[in-house]
Amino acid sequence: RIKIKTMELSIIRRETTGASPNVYNESETITKFEIMDGAPVRGETIPIRLFLGGFELTPTFRDVNKKFSTRYYLNLVLIDEENRRYFKQQEITLFRRKVDDGYPPDNEE
Repeated sequence: RIKIKTMELSIIRRETTGASPNVYNESETITKFEIMDGAPVRGETIPIRLFLGGFELTPTFRDVNKKFSTRYYLNLVLIDEENRRYFKQQEITLFRRKVDDGYPPDNEE
């Protein structure tokens, strides 16, 4: 059994540019949250709500002209009592929804 001490969640942006074999990757940690400090109780659930309005995010882009991608990942890190780290990374898709401002589409005011 793993005795968890701390749990962290971070949002990572990974940008890829260029075409094979000259591909350039850059990763940036947008933010990091400590969502648990101390051992959890068996069966305990931890609700998490991430407000993304305060971060400079773009929509997810996949293989634009086969030369550019911007992808986002949630990275979960568990740290046990012996300071061993366990990782799980999950890709997420970000998009912009159209905001209804009440004006007709061709009206610019």
